[in-house]
Amino acid sequence: MSKKVLIVDDSAFVRRMLQDWLKEEADFEVVGIAKDGVEGVQMAKDLDPDVVTLDVEMPNMDGITALGHIMAHKPRAVLMVSSITTDGADATLKALERGAYDFVTKPQGGNSLRLIEAKNTFLERLRASRYARIGHPVRPTIVKAGVCKTSDKVVVVASSTGGPRTLVSLFESLPKGFPCPIVMVQHMPVGFTASLAARLNSLGTVPCSEAKDGEKIEGGHAYLAPGGKHLVIASDGKLKLTDTPSIHGVKPAADHLFKSASDVYGAKCLGVVLTGMGRDGADGAVAIKAKGGRVYGEAESSCVIYGMPQAAKKAGGVDAEFDIKEIGAAIVAGVAGRTALAS
Repeated sequence: MSKKVLIVDDSAFVRRMLQDWLKEEADFEVVGIAKDGVEGVQMAKDLDPDVVTLDVEMPNMDGITALGHIMAHKPRAVLMVSSITTDGADATLKALERGAYDFVTKPQGGNSLRLIEAKNTFLERLRASRYARIGHPVRPTIVKAGVCKTSDKVVVVASSTGGPRTLVSLFESLPKGFPCPIVMVQHMPVGFTASLAARLNSLGTVPCSEAKDGEKIEGGHAYLAPGGKHLVIASDGKLKLTDTPSIHGVKPAADHLFKSASDVYGAKCLGVVLTGMGRDGADGAVAIKAKGGRVYGEAESSCVIYGMPQAAKKAGGVDAEFDIKEIGAAIVAGVAGRTALAS
């Protein structure tokens, strides 16, 4: 049975392109097209679509406001469609925190290869709505300060679909003064990771920045791989950005980061595989365990999409799984050398 799709976008070019793409797909049916948020909210009520593609920046009512109305009436799968600008990236992150399950960047005219890539990405993300857990973010368990003193370990994190919202919950749960470095890969395009790093930094628990090539890893700081570059930890303890080919169709890829961390830190490496499509991080998780480190996965109960954690678990690379509201406490216990109890 085909999924009903509502397209909401102020660009006639984008509306037509998305509609044309979906006409070719038997598993989707476009049931409505709206040119702004006001029309989109009403059509969502009237047509009851399974999925809404929602432009971030629109006149009359923007995508963030429209998303709030749509989710308040009846929570459903919403895929944001964002421009590649700082304002667009910031607004997209707000949408992901408020219930949208994922986003794509707006297709650009011209280069046919880029259009094909944009189409494939759009259809992949739209199909992911079949497996997405729809709902509002859970409030994490806040870990009390002063329970973690060691700083000779590293925490490496992998996330994809649903990751920005989950990372916010994770950072909110960590205590101020968390001593270990945290190095993260979130699958996002160029232009969006800087906004995510700034958002995580604003939470005031663990300082966070977008990783820079040659930067020395410091305890008590979090580093986020920039979009379009792989991030690894070099043998001298510095971060290294590379422009080697994508793996699993993604760049940055967590497998590169995890494997490098296991080589440098050995048993003092703690890996965390959060929500996301695909299997990135699975091979890296196995590598961490092979060197004596530990790996925690996000439990299916809180994942937006239980893809990456499941793949790592099936590969034998996960020691325990935790709901996102408990994973911060598990990380603190893990780096302190205590065994965390899975939920």
